[in-house]
Amino acid sequence: MTFTTYHVQPVLDLIGRYESRGDYDIVHGGIPKAQRPAKLTAMTIDQVIAWQKRVVAAGAASSAAGKYQIIRKTLEASIAALRMSGTRLFDKATQDQLAMHLLRGRGMQRFLDGQIDADDMALGLAKEWASLPVPHAMKGQSRQVKAGQSYYAGDGLNKAHATVAEVEQALLIARERYRSGAQPVSAPAIPVADATTAPGQGIIAALLALLKSMFGGSK
Repeated sequence: MTFTTYHVQPVLDLIGRYESRGDYDIVHGGIPKAQRPAKLTAMTIDQVIAWQKRVVAAGAASSAAGKYQIIRKTLEASIAALRMSGTRLFDKATQDQLAMHLLRGRGMQRFLDGQIDADDMALGLAKEWASLPVPHAMKGQSRQVKAGQSYYAGDGLNKAHATVAEVEQALLIARERYRSGAQPVSAPAIPVADATTAPGQGIIAALLALLKSMFGGSK
């Protein structure tokens, strides 16, 4: 079974919380305000990539953009792999699809299928998103790092903000959702009484209809 957005939503939410406070229009904080786009989600992917090239050429330390703070090289590689049109808007749906692609690339399917453990998955996430921590002491990108630090600690730009426990919890919930086959549950709609219904009877009728839809069963 291929994992869905619902299965990994806790992981996506965790990444978004610490990378961007969940903002699909945010860009790297070190970019001067005068160089930031008015609304990132109103731009096409091609426009975002062109903007990323301009701000880096102008001296920006990072071209990270959107909820998942995707840099230009990652964005270009991802749209090529997904065969995604550059004319597509860099909106919520696009950014979420790109994040799902990055999760697959870091081993999410193998983790959910039990082929790698939570530590391996957490490390994959830490290598993709600098705000997430490594699960144990190790050699990072540029130096030795401790559990809870960013894989990129020491580069003068990145540090971890999430805790190891938060990452483990999000992964645990995602795995339980996947293994249980759980899907989003929609509550039955409560019928709206028409204008001819006597006062008080509309609520009673709506509640009876709701109970019937929940417990009535089928014949």
